[in-house]
Amino acid sequence: MKHLKGLLLIGLILISTVVDGQRYSYKKKFGTQKNTVYFYWGYNRSGYTKSNINFIGPQYNFTLKNAAAKDRPSNDFKTYVNPATITVPQFNVRIGWYYKHRWDVSVGIDHMKYVMRDYQNLLINGVIEGTTNSQLNGVYTDADGKVLIREDDLHYENTNGLNYWSIQLNNTAPIYKTNNRKFAIQRRLGGGIGAIVTQTDFNWDGEIYHTRQKIGGYGISLHSGIRFDFFNHFFLQNNFSGGFVHLPKNATIDDQDHYVKQTFLFGQWEIVGGFLFYLRTKNGCDTCPDWH
Repeated sequence: MKHLKGLLLIGLILISTVVDGQRYSYKKKFGTQKNTVYFYWGYNRSGYTKSNINFIGPQYNFTLKNAAAKDRPSNDFKTYVNPATITVPQFNVRIGWYYKHRWDVSVGIDHMKYVMRDYQNLLINGVIEGTTNSQLNGVYTDADGKVLIREDDLHYENTNGLNYWSIQLNNTAPIYKTNNRKFAIQRRLGGGIGAIVTQTDFNWDGEIYHTRQKIGGYGISLHSGIRFDFFNHFFLQNNFSGGFVHLPKNATIDDQDHYVKQTFLFGQWEIVGGFLFYLRTKNGCDTCPDWH
């Protein structure tokens, strides 16, 4: 993913800058003080509410009502640890900076996968015309009752993926810390907003289409979690998030006027590991320790 490579490059630049700044040390470092920088990587499971999916094209305009969807985790453990495949599973990557004590801003990606479940019995509203390999041709209302949606007739997913590029504002507060601050348990709360970058796989009328990655809509989210800090430089974080996704025009066939309109809620559980770094802080004497 080109966007991911760019984010990782920014992370490497920040890390190289921070490593240079490590020659300056605080008397007491702690992972929530001003000018702390963090970077993390991890993986997630996600869930989605049922939603109405409006499919629009030159010869059709119809809505599947209350369609269910699922995520698609990778089942092979090697996928998660092989450097060549670590971006295949549902992953999370983020870079953040504490601009003041306990408050940080961050940018990152939540790479989720959205897969409409096959063989659902659903109500259809709208018109489907012009298909040659589908059993779905017709005009539908609720009065027609539920229709079986076969995978060969229609399948819709964003598995490469449903990428939530967000800016977050977070607050971190210690729940417990040892006297020497070598271990701490931190509470995390925050919110985010950003673009949803999608790549869609679409089975329609006997053909399988794969779109290019593009912005399909936006998302808004809230987050909470627990972070375990070790030796003021490493951490593990268990995080939960939930939010709203709006896709006003998510392309299903490239370079043609075929797209989906959709809104739904999502929930996400992620486990990540990361690093804490400490940038040089200038204060009254330029060498005074940070006493937070």
